[in-house]
Amino acid sequence: MPLQQIAHQIITLADRRASTPVLVTPPYLSFRRQFFVELSRELATHTDRDLRIDWYRNLPGVRTLVSDQIAAWHVKSVNRLLDRMTAAKAKQLRKAARLSVSEEPTAESDSTVTRNPARHQQTAEDTQIATVQITAAIARPGGKSRDLVIGLSDVRQKLPDWTTAIWLGTSEEEVKRWHAA
Repeated sequence: MPLQQIAHQIITLADRRASTPVLVTPPYLSFRRQFFVELSRELATHTDRDLRIDWYRNLPGVRTLVSDQIAAWHVKSVNRLLDRMTAAKAKQLRKAARLSVSEEPTAESDSTVTRNPARHQQTAEDTQIATVQITAAIARPGGKSRDLVIGLSDVRQKLPDWTTAIWLGTSEEEVKRWHAA
C-alpha cells in the first residue's frame, strides 16, 4: 500500500470518523526509522497537527520484557531522527522568515532592515512535531485541535473499540489464524 494512501486513510479515520487509526502488522514485520520519518512528512502535507504514534505493547510474558527493551531502544533512535527532522524544518522556516524581511528606505539611510520578531517566533512554533512512544493503551481520538494520534500494533493485540485497524503486510486469513492461536 503506498504511503500516500496510508496517510489519506489515517486522516480520514481521525478527522471524519472520530476513530484512532492503528497500523496493524504481523509480529515478524517491523518498521525502519525512515518509515516513521516519511510517514510524518506525508502526514505533514495533509494536516498542521502534531503527530504522536502510540506503539501499543500490551503482551504478557517474559519474552515481552526483552522485546520491550529492544523496542525502547528503537523508539529512542526514531525520536532522535524525528527531532533532527523537526529542527531542520524549524531552521528552514527561520531562514525563510529572514529572507522575507522587508526593506524600507528612510531619510536617515538608503535602506534599513525591519525585522518582525513575532513572525520569527511564530514560524518556529508552527513547526510540526512528531514523536513515537511505547504505551499500554492507545489514546482516544482527540479532535482536530489536538495531536493526531496513530496507533501501531501487531495482530496479537486486542484493539479498543474507538480504534480502526489499517492492516499492513498481512491477509485476513492470517489475522484469523493469529487470533485463533
